[in-house]
Order: sequence, then C-alpha cells, then structure tokens
Amino acid sequence: MSARTHADAIIAWLGSRSLAQAQAAFAAAAPELLAHADALADAADSDDEAVRGDGLGALFGGLVEPLNDGFTPAGRWLYHRLFGRITWRVCSRVPELAARLRSFAVTDEAALLAHHARVRDGRDPLPAQVAKVVIPSRVTLGADVLLTTVLLQRLRARYAQAELIVLGDGKLAGLIGGFAGVRVKSLSYARRGPLRERLASWLLLADAVAEERPDLVVAPDSRLDQLGILPVIAAPAYRLWENVRPEDAAPQSLATQLDDWCGALLGGPPCLPRLAFDAERTALASRFRAAFGSAPICAVKLDHGGNPAKALPREGELHLLRGLRAKGWRVLLDRGFGEAELKNSDGLVDALGWRVTDLDDSGKGLGRGVAALARDELAAAEIIRFHGSIGGWAAALAACGHAVAYDSVGHHLAAALAVPVSIAFTGWSDPGFPVAWQPRGSGKVHLVAIPTAEKAEARWWDAVLATVPQG
Repeated sequence: MSARTHADAIIAWLGSRSLAQAQAAFAAAAPELLAHADALADAADSDDEAVRGDGLGALFGGLVEPLNDGFTPAGRWLYHRLFGRITWRVCSRVPELAARLRSFAVTDEAALLAHHARVRDGRDPLPAQVAKVVIPSRVTLGADVLLTTVLLQRLRARYAQAELIVLGDGKLAGLIGGFAGVRVKSLSYARRGPLRERLASWLLLADAVAEERPDLVVAPDSRLDQLGILPVIAAPAYRLWENVRPEDAAPQSLATQLDDWCGALLGGPPCLPRLAFDAERTALASRFRAAFGSAPICAVKLDHGGNPAKALPREGELHLLRGLRAKGWRVLLDRGFGEAELKNSDGLVDALGWRVTDLDDSGKGLGRGVAALARDELAAAEIIRFHGSIGGWAAALAACGHAVAYDSVGHHLAAALAVPVSIAFTGWSDPGFPVAWQPRGSGKVHLVAIPTAEKAEARWWDAVLATVPQG
C-alpha cells in the first residue's frame, strides 16, 4: 500500500463527521487508523529517499494539510490524535528527541497527547507578571504578516513594558523590527530530510525558549512545535491559538479570528495586520519614493511559494501585465528569487518584448544598486524589474499605488502596508480557503477567487484586471 493510500484512507474515514461523531466513532476504527498513521510515520522517516519523498508528501500534503485547511474542530482533533501518535513514534526512537521529551515529563504517547490536550484547552490563568513573551513564528512570511503582526500588537497593548521575541525567519526583522520592544531571533525550520530532522527543529525552539526564559509563550499555530504538540515550556505558561472555526460557522478571515481570540485572552481594541519597518527598510522606502517619481506604479509579484497550483498559466500572466500597461500603469515586477522564479520572470519580459530597468538589492549585480538611487532617477522608467530581498521588495512596494499578486506573501505585504491589492486567488480546494487566507490590513483588498479548474479561462484574468483602477 502506498503512503498516499494510507493518508487517503484516514481522510475518507473522517469525511464530513462532526467533532462529536469523530470522537464517538474513533474507538472502533482506532486499530486501522493508527496503523495507517504508523505506516505514514515510517515512510516519512525512511532512509530510502524515494520512500521518504512519497511518505513526506502523503503525510503533509495528504493528511496534515487536509485535516487543518478545512479549519474544522473534527479535523483538528484527528490531527491531534494521529499526528501526536506519529510524532511520538518518530521521537521515541531518536535518543536526543526522546531525552528532551523526558525533560518535559513526556515519557510515552499518552503523556504527549495529554500535554497537547491541556494546551489546546487553554484554561490555565495567565502569569501574574509578564516581562518577556516569546512568539514562535508561523514559519512562512505571509502567515507571519497576516497573523503574527496582529499578535504582536495585542501583546504590546496588554504588556506595555514587556519584551516580545519572535523566533523565526531572520528576514522578519526588516518587516517588524520597528515595533516597540520587538526582537527577532533567527530560527529555521528544516524542510528537507526525513521526518525526524523536521521534528528536530523543535529542539532549536526549545533551546531558544530555555535561553530566553520567558514568562509566557504565545504560539499562533506554529509549525516549529507542530501546532502545539511538542512542549517548549510548562503548560501554564503557554497559550496556543488554533486555526479552527466553530462547527457550522461561516468562513472567516484567520486574522479576524486570531484577533477575536486575542481580545478574549488579552483584552484591548481590535487590530489589523500591519508592518513596522526597521530603520534600514524605512530609509529604503523613502529612497524608493523619491526615485520613482510621481507617476503611478503597480507592484506585480507572481511568486507562488513553491505551489504552482496557485499560479495562472503563462498566458494569464502575460494578459495581466499587458492589461496593466493598457490602463496606464508603470509596472514594478518582482524578478523573484531562485532559479525557477528568475526563469519565469525573465521569460515573461522576453515574451512581452519590453525593455526594462533592473534594480538589485542583493549585491549580485543584476541591476542598479538600490542604495545609491537618486531622486527622480526612475521617474521615466515604465517597466522596473526588482531583484533582491523580501525587505527590499516590501520597501519598494510601500512606494507603489497598487499591487497585483497571487496567494503568497506579496498580497499580505500589500494589505499590511495599506497598498490597494488585486489578487488572483486560485489553487484552492476548500471554498473557505480564500476567505480564511484573504489579506487584511488598512489597504483595500480586491480578491478574485478563481476555481482551479477554470484558471485558464480569460474571463477570470479580466475579472482581476477589472479591480485595478486606471493608472
């Protein structure tokens, strides 16, 4: 039986069961469901590269994502029960992981599940004194913009003098380093190798928490601790927000859902996602504004975060770019990062036959260096292509009048920077997904939810262009 078959069998068993129905039916199905989970764990942790690749794809793409991307209580409960089993099965045979679990009094699968059940319950009172809070990041930058920035604002309002430490991608520092009392501590999540190596990222998280000695850890459903399954601090000092909406409730923005949870936990006024550049990105944004001149620019970012299902076909991308120029917009096109993205953006420009002005803040000599841009230097440039860091892109985006993007970090950056954004949102299967992951911020958001099977139809490309005003 293939790894994907095991994952499919679990998802088929859950079907449309409610939480109560899943819990009631689990005992009878447990031997079969746990056997499927064990098989997935062993495949994803295999030393055989081919077996491991199939296993990891089936585990995360075929099980973890479907259980969580529907945002249902039943899916989250089954994730807790089965991924808890998978986590214990792998950790128990890796001495370093097993030893660290024992330091948290987790000596068997039942203890791990009990820990997770307690932090999911969230009824422990908040610590009386809070001088330092650790926030494990969401791992992906787009989710951190949408969610972690809301959490930071809420924590600052409640604990005005506390230091807030975000553990995650070092690139976050340029985007949120301007928040008062916020520090970003670089921490990576392993995306390669067997499952045991991915779970070992938790050791880095646990080490960082131990080093910081916070009074409170607040986690917005972070992959660093596998959505709260792996312990990083005593349960009373940990709060877990989960991507779960009440049964039979209408889809809702995750940012709104998190903000409501924060309101109940911490009090204070509502918050929207927003960025707070560090000093370097603040100065860079001012330099871009001066260099671009007064004519309107539309920022176009066509990356898809490694998921090509989120992208339109090449003809659709060309159609959008031609349409923007026809509406009178100058275009700032993100050249992308990595071989595949560079190849795609270069191919678009070649197909259009456009002459471009290249900018580069990576130091690789792929265009004019952004550090030396002069006032009005780019005022006459109709097509500007940017290559470099996400912080550099965000600084340039802040100087634009509109943005066009896919479901990736680009649309979250725009909304959080108050730049109006039009989104070609495709690649989803659950109809609630575009609502949940819609960008939020003080910027106006135009989201066109395109059924995946219809994304090659020009009417959808035109629907996106219709949301863009004249330049």
